[in-house]
Amino acid sequence: MKAIADFFDSVSEYSGRATSLIIFALLFVVLYEVAARKIFNAPTVWAFDLSYMLYATMFLLGGAYTLKHRQHVAIDIITTMFSKKTQAIISLVAYLVFFFPFVLVFIYVTGNFALQAWDNLETSQSPWGQPLYHFKTLMPLGFTLLLFQGISEFIKDVIIIKREGDRK
Repeated sequence: MKAIADFFDSVSEYSGRATSLIIFALLFVVLYEVAARKIFNAPTVWAFDLSYMLYATMFLLGGAYTLKHRQHVAIDIITTMFSKKTQAIISLVAYLVFFFPFVLVFIYVTGNFALQAWDNLETSQSPWGQPLYHFKTLMPLGFTLLLFQGISEFIKDVIIIKREGDRK
């Protein structure tokens, strides 16, 4: 089980680090648009669409990395009063009741959303008219990466429970 968790951790780490590089492309697009608009009075038709797509890509593909590093917003005032084993049990219940069902629904819904976009070769209604089906494929991919990291966290909590149980 530990090997599976380690593998999913490495996938999340790699995808998160790779995704973080998108910030440089986003920075370039925004700076280019500001210069084109303010200095040359020649705004682009593509910069806004590309900037929200790049940002959304970082958001979608960075979720697993954020979960791995436990950087999502959490209210842990009460849980910190419990032992590691009790915290792990609470976490397992939360994963089973909330995390896995919601992530699986999101994978299903966004997967159908992406397939529909590919079937129609969907494009944007903006003046740029860029293809959207590639972009919409990132949604189920991002949620799948999040699912894998959730499985890793679940396994790590099971290991904590087993280890704490062995000490008694």
